[in-house]
This record gives sequence, C-alpha cells and structure tokens, in this order.
Amino acid sequence: MENKISSLIYSFIILGICLIHTISCKKEENNNTKTVTIASVQIPAGTFTMGSPLSEVFRQVNETQHLVTLSAFHMSKYEITNAEFAAFLNAKSIISNGLYSAGFYPTKVLIYASSDIYDWGLHYINGKWIPVSGYENYPVINVTWYGAAEFAAYAGGTLPTEAQWEYACRGNTTTPFNTGDCPSTAHDNYNWSFPYDICTDTITAYPYKTQAVGSYAPNAYNLHDMHGNVREWCSDWYDLYPTTAQTNPTGGTYAGERVTRGGSWNSYAHYCRSAFRFSNEPSAYGSLIGFRVVFVP
Repeated sequence: MENKISSLIYSFIILGICLIHTISCKKEENNNTKTVTIASVQIPAGTFTMGSPLSEVFRQVNETQHLVTLSAFHMSKYEITNAEFAAFLNAKSIISNGLYSAGFYPTKVLIYASSDIYDWGLHYINGKWIPVSGYENYPVINVTWYGAAEFAAYAGGTLPTEAQWEYACRGNTTTPFNTGDCPSTAHDNYNWSFPYDICTDTITAYPYKTQAVGSYAPNAYNLHDMHGNVREWCSDWYDLYPTTAQTNPTGGTYAGERVTRGGSWNSYAHYCRSAFRFSNEPSAYGSLIGFRVVFVP
C-alpha cells in the first residue's frame, strides 16, 4: 500500500514539474519513464476579444468577435521539431507505418516519411525514425492531428485550444498581426511576394520552405513562428464561433475537421492573420502543418 501511495505522489510531482519554464516533462507508461525536453513560456491568465472586427481586411465570416477569458497556461516556445518528434516515435517503437498500437488512436497514422521536393522531415531507416540531415531543428511536418495529440500526451501536455492559440499569438495586440497592421519578414516565414493589404515587403524572394525554429524574432510572449513557417494543429473540432462570452472554451461539437492556425511558409500574408482559421481532417498531413504543445496547471 505504501508503495502504491508513493507512486501516486511521484506521478503528481512529475506532472507539476512539467509546468515549469524550459522543462523535462516525464510520463509514466508501462513502468517505463520517457522524457522529452520542451522549452516553454508562461502565458498569463486574461480576457481578450477573439476573432476579427468587420473592418479587418480579408476578414472571414467565421471570425465572429466574442470575449474569451482564459486561465494561465504554458506553451512551447517553438513549434515541435523533427528531432523531438523522432525521439517520441523511437521511444514508442513506432515503425514505418506510423501506427502506435498502444496509443489513444491505435488505428490512426501519426506521421508519414517526407520525400521529394518537400524532404524536410523524417525518414524511417534501419528500424529508426531519423530527421533529414540538417533539418533536426526544423518543425516536424507530415504529422497528422493524431500524431500531434499523441506526442502532446507523451510530453505531459495537450494541443492548444483554438482560443489559447489565438490569445498566445496575439500577445496583447488587437491588430491583424502581432507585429501590427502588417506582418514582418523579420518575424515571419510566409510567402513574402504576396504582402497584406497596403503593406509592402522589401524582401520578396521568400525561403519557399520551412525554416529552423527560432530563426525569426518572437512575439511579446516570447513565442516564435506564430505567423507562418507551419500551420499548427489545435485540439478543437472546427465549428462556428459562439456570440456570447466564453471561459476556457474547447471548441465546437461538429466532429468533422480539426482546427489549424497560423499560416505556413507558403501562405499569402492574409492567411497568417492572428484571427484567420483553417480546418483539416485529422488524418491530413503535409509540409504545411505542424504543431506546438500546451501545459495547463
């Protein structure tokens, strides 16, 4: 009995440790402790206006403004990288088919190997998942929502809700981008040849691929790549917004598509707005979609 109580106390201690800035999050599974280290930042509790005003250029009808109040949480400072995701896959002995039989979604593919002109992800070689050489610190690509959710659980966290994502992205701003009325080539990896509205980009020859996480300046919450690089999976099912004030919302109930946010390396600037919403089937994957993780006290 004492051993069982001690084990339970230890699990709670480990969960608490997972909420500290720049941490090693550990999860007990089948008597094996697995560790993944994720740099995270604290996002304070607060209330903000989610969505966009009618006057915002390229505003979409699914961006209805409404007040949202959120509790404090931690969010990974960077998008999850190829190296981090490979460590998870190899720790769980996931083979080339990308299936995790002991996971929450045992029949769903978590990731696909990268190839061809978008070969910036992972390969399966000699029984191991290996990042493409030189792309270890780039955002993981070809990951499905199921893969993102399994990794988040392994790390001791969750995928962000859509509300958490937008709140963190905005960083106390109300403008279309967290850099103001215009995006910035110093902050964001997007298709610079298609600037936003009356904005201009002095650099138009954009990278045309993902870039290493942390390559661009962060927002006010010290989060990198919230506009561009890769779109990011959220936990929510996609649905229309409510019109009334919400507290810690978790999204709609329509079980069809999951939310992705943030725009990608190939997105025109207006698709990278803080309020812009994408949706994809949870089995979708490609070079445009990655994710980050949230840890909630």
